[in-house]
Amino acid sequence: MSVEPTDYVARLRERASDPGIEEALRRDRTVRRRKIALAAGAGVLLLGGFGFWLTDATGERPPYEPYGAQTLAEEAWPLEWPYSVDMPFRNSPAVGWGEGADGIYVPEPMAAGGLTAKEIAATLDDVKTLLVESNLSEDALAGAEPAAALALLAPRGADEAVRADLVTRFDPDEVYPDESGIRTRGTMTYRVSPAGELAVHVDYTFVYPLVRAEEGHEVVPNAPEVARIAVRRQFTVTPKGGKLVIGAYASEVANHDCSAPKDGRLHPLFAEGRWKAGRAAEGVHISMADLYDEKRVLRAGPGHCVVPSGT
Repeated sequence: MSVEPTDYVARLRERASDPGIEEALRRDRTVRRRKIALAAGAGVLLLGGFGFWLTDATGERPPYEPYGAQTLAEEAWPLEWPYSVDMPFRNSPAVGWGEGADGIYVPEPMAAGGLTAKEIAATLDDVKTLLVESNLSEDALAGAEPAAALALLAPRGADEAVRADLVTRFDPDEVYPDESGIRTRGTMTYRVSPAGELAVHVDYTFVYPLVRAEEGHEVVPNAPEVARIAVRRQFTVTPKGGKLVIGAYASEVANHDCSAPKDGRLHPLFAEGRWKAGRAAEGVHISMADLYDEKRVLRAGPGHCVVPSGT
């Protein structure tokens, strides 16, 4: 049966005036909005889940384990990620320091207090030799006796703890210095008393990039991990009888395993150990030391092991 146009229009008007029709339309709009929101939320969760999978595929990935390292330029890697032989001084102020002995500056000597410039220069050169032989010598770094350094010291010019602490050594079966070289920076100053006594003060930091002696974890293919240890020494020496006598002395070592046996050698913390040491320090509220604060005076005494804010 056909419906007259006038009847159809009348029915539409009747339905439009029905008080329940507006509520039905409102419910329909609400349902549609919820469906759209759920669909959008599912998309966000999917993308977010993909990002989470990238950063933590197992749900337990520690922050020091890189993911997709080859897709990101190493200079942009997060601080927690390991250092590699490709960029052993990444994120370190030491990257622009002098290499090895070239970073040890000897001041220009001037005659004072009855001492000639040549006499002062001889002592300053001996102090530089002491720093080089005890902190940069390949033999000493590999654990050998630093005969050349000890030969410069007065036999009883320092207690045994200080004499032993003057030398930086590593276990050659554990690590070896990376070929990129050691970075060195600091100051050497001197003064001559009116009585003619010369005192030389040094404040030097040495930063060592180290690679595992055994085949270890590669950050990316053909790029082994590097650990950095920093050693800072502040001390005063005076010349007596052709030898150096050590006076006030303080030293600090950072990123060394403080729980390692006291064997006279330094044991670096690689990325995993570095992260765990930082977590442990937070747990017991140990403050981190800024090795690059040149105004900071170290606590007197040898071999203070500290958690660094950076190496």
